[in-house]
Amino acid sequence: MGAVTVVIRKRNYFGASKEVIADVTFSGTYGAGGDTYTNAQFEMDTIDYIAPTTAVGSTTTGYMVMPDLAGKKLRLLGGAASGVALAETATAGQTGTVARLIVRGNNPYV
Repeated sequence: MGAVTVVIRKRNYFGASKEVIADVTFSGTYGAGGDTYTNAQFEMDTIDYIAPTTAVGSTTTGYMVMPDLAGKKLRLLGGAASGVALAETATAGQTGTVARLIVRGNNPYV
């Protein structure tokens, strides 16, 4: 299992809470359960919410990004065919897969 790389594009502050918009690139060693992240990569002490979104893998491949906040992982889900439930991808080399995420945290009231 690999780790994502993060580039912060925008920072918003709501009192003590913080929100970042970040481009996340997945690793070449993506494994079952997803790629790991740290709170510090998003410039936060705690993360309360990561919005599920889509990720572009290539010109013909896309995924749903599903966060695992407790495990500090981001998983890539895709479907095999129309009408089939999404399942985690088994493709290990995800170095070209990028997602723009909205991440909220540091909220003292959550």
